[in-house]
Amino acid sequence: MRHEAFLALYRHLESILDRRIQPRRQSSAVAAYLEDPESRPVRDDLEVCREIRNLLAHNADKDGVPVVEPSEGILDALERITRYVQDPPPAMAFATEAENLLCARPAESALNLMRAMNKRGFSHAPVLNGERMTGVFSVGTVFAYTLKRPGVGIREDTPVSAFAELLPPDAHDPERFLFIDRRATYADVKQAFETKRERNSRLAALFVTETGSMDEALLGMITPWDVLGRRGA
Repeated sequence: MRHEAFLALYRHLESILDRRIQPRRQSSAVAAYLEDPESRPVRDDLEVCREIRNLLAHNADKDGVPVVEPSEGILDALERITRYVQDPPPAMAFATEAENLLCARPAESALNLMRAMNKRGFSHAPVLNGERMTGVFSVGTVFAYTLKRPGVGIREDTPVSAFAELLPPDAHDPERFLFIDRRATYADVKQAFETKRERNSRLAALFVTETGSMDEALLGMITPWDVLGRRGA
């Protein structure tokens, strides 16, 4: 019967998630997974499957007959979810693609860039030479520039290139930036953000290129919010 096949497949899904999600606060690995951004593409169907599983596990009529019988469509959905969990999506599925990022060019006005960052809510803007990223312009960049050049100020015609020594990815202490391969998995990215480094050092963003080299075209950017954000983010 379909309810037996459904419960067997759901138990299989639970066993996969039990191995992947440890430790957790929730009593159910499925509940914990539903709060993980990785579940976004399958979240709605998984919520339905979880409700059906609870009905089947905890409710039956007086003859022990299940109160619901899953449809073929629900069985197909649960199989798709299981395949998705077994083969997690690549990091690029959670990245903001380069074409949608606010990127800067060395010759453009720094003030115009700052206005655009403020309007669009960006705290970091990759600086590009062609398609290759050469640095990061950030709120911290402006702060460091002001400290190094007191009284100089930033004029309308001050170009981004005036901040050149402060733009390289390794010049943003205490922020850090890393480059990753486009085939990196969600789990790889999540681990990178969760791994503790030097005291007061914070991984601010990951930049995605073909093989993880800074010398390649920028494909996308991933922030901690993309990976560790709250459910539904």
